[in-house]
Amino acid sequence: MIKNEDILSLNYYKKEKFTGSDRGMRYLIQKDTENGTDVFRVHVWPGPYNFESTDDSKKITAAFPFTLDGKRQVVDYLNAQWVDFHQK
Repeated sequence: MIKNEDILSLNYYKKEKFTGSDRGMRYLIQKDTENGTDVFRVHVWPGPYNFESTDDSKKITAAFPFTLDGKRQVVDYLNAQWVDFHQK
């Protein structure tokens, strides 16, 4: 299970993207701009390969507000996606 502290602070995302994995599920989190507003852009895909080596049809993408609450939403989303991946 991914925890809020596992995905780093808001300041980190102002300069870098973050990749991680949890029990076979890979993810990428980055700051992006959507309609002039900063958002967390989250990509999820099945392992074992990295983002660039995985076919786009296997990736799921979502966006959340670039706020502390949005960061919590990212964690909830990642954990829900992990459940979905393992129910398929």
